[in-house]
Amino acid sequence: MNPKMIRSLKAFTRTVELNSMSAAANELHMTVSAISQQLQRLENDNGISLFHRNTRSLSLTEAGQVFYQSCLDMLAIAAKNQERWDQLTNQPQGQIKIIAPVGFGGGLLSEPLKQLQHEFANVSFQLHMTDEPIDLITAGADLAIRIGPLADSTLYARHLADWHMVPCIAAEHPAAENSIKSFDDLPEGCFIGHIPSLPNKDFPKPKVLLNNMQTVVQLTLDGVGYALLPQPEIKHYIESGRLLRLLPEWEGSPYSVHAVLPIKDNIPAKTERTIEVLSHFFHRL
Repeated sequence: MNPKMIRSLKAFTRTVELNSMSAAANELHMTVSAISQQLQRLENDNGISLFHRNTRSLSLTEAGQVFYQSCLDMLAIAAKNQERWDQLTNQPQGQIKIIAPVGFGGGLLSEPLKQLQHEFANVSFQLHMTDEPIDLITAGADLAIRIGPLADSTLYARHLADWHMVPCIAAEHPAAENSIKSFDDLPEGCFIGHIPSLPNKDFPKPKVLLNNMQTVVQLTLDGVGYALLPQPEIKHYIESGRLLRLLPEWEGSPYSVHAVLPIKDNIPAKTERTIEVLSHFFHRL
């Protein structure tokens, strides 16, 4: 399929799925004007109106709804053809879109991306960092990295690694001057909790509760309180002395890190290799 046509179809489908030309433009690294031109070209080529337009919103016409389903089929066929070509030429091309927790932006993906860029000269990478659950198919993602239990049993997941949460406090926190070796020694009223993390009956009810692990780490560093933090994300802070590990004899249950996929079979070779590289690196951590 003509690359220009694929670009137009992607512009259309992402505008429909995101319900916004500006959001589609941002994701596809295009201008809003370029998206608008792509949509206008599709309408002119097909001789139909795809959208009902007003100053505030877009909605599909009946013809647009039919065309959207056809676009999904055509893009799926194009993706399969590209994958077969990649396998024949042994030269993967295109893009890999990865959704990952915000905390992974602190360096956990740097080494895997270096290796993958070296291996895949003709593949680009798009990272979407968020702690919120996102539908992979709607987002057009190749895989998502998720930590902890998987709430949706219909997801196709590959196990990457098992990590531990460790209790930490800032070295500057007043309580850090004390020897905290048991739960009775923990400072009162300053436990910082993370909503998606596994609940742990050993620790008190959080005084501060957040849904973003990167913020939990930062509040801990700022001396707001102590928290259970993912060891790979904060081990450099422990090594530098900015954070102190509490309860050295305590070891909680590990939590799993998974690569979640939108499809079960016929996984593109470049996606399979990305999972292999991530798994190898995360196991070393």
